[in-house]
Amino acid sequence: MLPTHILFSESLFLFSPDSPSLVIWHYTLCHMAFKLFFSSLGGSYMDRMIFLNGCTANYSVHNHSDRPLSGRASKSMKRPLEQIPFNPARWPFFYGWVILFWGVVGVVLSVPGQTTGVSAFIEPLIEGLGISRMQISGAYMFGTLASSFLLTPAGKLFDRIGARWMGFGSCAALGIVLLLLSQTGRFATQLAKLMPEHVAVIGLLSLLFLLLRLSGQGILTMASRNMVMKWFNHHRGLASGISGAAVSFGFSYTPTLFSGMIAERGWSGTWLLLGILLVLVFAPLLLLFFRDNPEASGLIPDGKAHSSNDRDKTETFHQFTLAETRRTLPFWAFTLTMSLQALVLTAVTFHIESIFNLAGMNGSKGFEIFPPIAFISIAVTLLGGWLSDRTQLRWFLVAMLLAMAVNLFGLSRLAPGWPVACLIVGGGVANGLFGILMSVTWPRYYGREHLGAISGLCMTFMVIFSSIGPALYSTILKLTGSYAIGNLASLLAALALLGVAARARNPQREQPS
Repeated sequence: MLPTHILFSESLFLFSPDSPSLVIWHYTLCHMAFKLFFSSLGGSYMDRMIFLNGCTANYSVHNHSDRPLSGRASKSMKRPLEQIPFNPARWPFFYGWVILFWGVVGVVLSVPGQTTGVSAFIEPLIEGLGISRMQISGAYMFGTLASSFLLTPAGKLFDRIGARWMGFGSCAALGIVLLLLSQTGRFATQLAKLMPEHVAVIGLLSLLFLLLRLSGQGILTMASRNMVMKWFNHHRGLASGISGAAVSFGFSYTPTLFSGMIAERGWSGTWLLLGILLVLVFAPLLLLFFRDNPEASGLIPDGKAHSSNDRDKTETFHQFTLAETRRTLPFWAFTLTMSLQALVLTAVTFHIESIFNLAGMNGSKGFEIFPPIAFISIAVTLLGGWLSDRTQLRWFLVAMLLAMAVNLFGLSRLAPGWPVACLIVGGGVANGLFGILMSVTWPRYYGREHLGAISGLCMTFMVIFSSIGPALYSTILKLTGSYAIGNLASLLAALALLGVAARARNPQREQPS
């Protein structure tokens, strides 16, 4: 096996503008996994790679709609590799429910790369590395912004190699990044011999935060979520609701878990343990249980065919390319709404204590709004997921924007009583609908064939908006002494999008039958 430093030094400099090679270091991990996997099976590695390339080239091009195939899938859709080491079609129940479970696990495993997980390490890093809050915030913002521009190429790579290898590669890559982060102090000491120490620390953290956000928040989350959506059609909303509720529970407990681990092992020891677990335990488990789509395993979405009446609201007839998708109004209506929600959510969460202090309340009271918001969000996710299989999604978008408007109105008039209630109820409903629309919209509106590229472009905008939210609100506070202008501008943006949301009809209905 190649040493880690050779793997990264060689792969990071490979670039091709005509392919998603900007994230080639993930592909390299998958390439190495292929070699190890096939070696265990015996035979020529090159012969098996030729076979795999042929399967990949044929994958998903034979079924240009989400219509369930009659009976079992056609032979041309089968990928024998997807039936190793076991055939999902032989399970006593629909394997999509297993996919749902492991999809939730995959998203939860991304927590070390999410802001929720990183937040537990901020104070220990400031103290341990001797850097300022502004410096580590700048490094984190740079890493988040830079990673956002790689998500669309990563989505295209997902469409090429599938969820199984993308999930395995990104999970292993996230573990390797955590192993590198655990040794940040040692690396910085060596780099300090070549440059000023603070430059070495911030530069190293910026690079590692980029890889952390790309592998965790970006690719592992995208691969896990998109995989689940490929296995369901008529029950896609229900699956999204169950997944969203389970992920919310998982995310809510991880900061406390990480804080306890840091208190016991230190930040370096915690990252080291998490990295080892991801590389040696969870990455192989994802490789074992992940499957990209039901047809490759001889199955159909939902595990059964549905009547024409059941399929009316969920059927996908045309597989949109990324270029076609960018030319549709619904894509931008949904993407800009979710991006605005990401900006407001991160900005308010980041400055919640300051926001409550400026409103004349105890800053610590701001943290008390999160449990009821989470409770409302989970309830909306479960109910909304079930309803989304029976309702046009544009009305969910309208409801989300109305909830955002209520949330921002309460925030702009913040005081004890009804403004806090508006903040909690509006935020909970908006967060719950956000999770549903992020998962269900793209496969229903644009098909499954280019799902990675389409969802990757949406995530690019969301990550950009979320990264500038805290800095934008900080600048407004510095210039005006309050957050009022930021809240008002966000409220006006939500109301403007409301006029577009009602026209965001499913583009599948505009295709010739």
